[in-house]
Amino acid sequence: MTRAHSMFLRLSGAALALGLTCIFAAQALGQAPQASDTPFVPDDYLDTTRRPVGDSIRFCASSASALQPFDRAVAEEIGKLLLLETEWLEIRYPFPAPPYDFQIALSEESLFTALNNRCDVFTGFAMNHLTFPTWLTVSEPYLVTRYVLATREGRAETLEAAEAGARIGTRVGTGADAIFAAYVGTVEEGRWRRIPYPDHRSLLRSLNGGTIEAAFVWEPALTLAAAGGDGPVTWSLMTGGPRVPSVSFGIVMLTRNTFLRELIDQAIAEMTASGKLAEITEQHGF
Repeated sequence: MTRAHSMFLRLSGAALALGLTCIFAAQALGQAPQASDTPFVPDDYLDTTRRPVGDSIRFCASSASALQPFDRAVAEEIGKLLLLETEWLEIRYPFPAPPYDFQIALSEESLFTALNNRCDVFTGFAMNHLTFPTWLTVSEPYLVTRYVLATREGRAETLEAAEAGARIGTRVGTGADAIFAAYVGTVEEGRWRRIPYPDHRSLLRSLNGGTIEAAFVWEPALTLAAAGGDGPVTWSLMTGGPRVPSVSFGIVMLTRNTFLRELIDQAIAEMTASGKLAEITEQHGF
């Protein structure tokens, strides 16, 4: 970290603490009418007196996101750089969450209420192919992941080399599933069989058991499932086949917190330049 960057972050942290204190004090006096471009939430569900602490950032994450341990490590490092205390809060998803997945699985109304009442920022938002509503602002990406075509070791090295009729698994509802389904439609009938699965756990268990030849899978799910005994301990990556775009993740907050977003962007940039972000990413197997 350069001396200039260190000084900037220290001054910014102090300014942020003062700014948050002022914001919370103003909110304690009363709540302005809800903006027309925000999700409708009855006033009874919106807190008008957010916590009066101005020297900390409360990071929230969905209980449905498999990125939580990684996101928490990133959040703690951001707090250190900004010289602010870090609070961590898990927002419970009310239904069983698909294992080894990155979806947030919260409605707009639930997210808005959480950011208004309990959270300064929310981690783990996939940024690809999304148009964020005007009431949300998002940081620079802090993690970029990809979909891969995984197979067991010793199997075909390319999709084209796989036997005719090879069963290729996908996680239904993902971009990889849609892209592969379209790709299968462009080749001769029966060249490969697309086998959709409801979640990454069942997909990778089938890959490990040999039910399918290969799987289009979100790459971090391979590491997470292996650690949980739900997938192959070792695997190979096939080449060829359709290209699936990468998935980037950012931190979201209410648009009124643009100053906080700028500071978080600065911290992410510093973590990237120092190699700390790459170190955290490697520690978590991503």
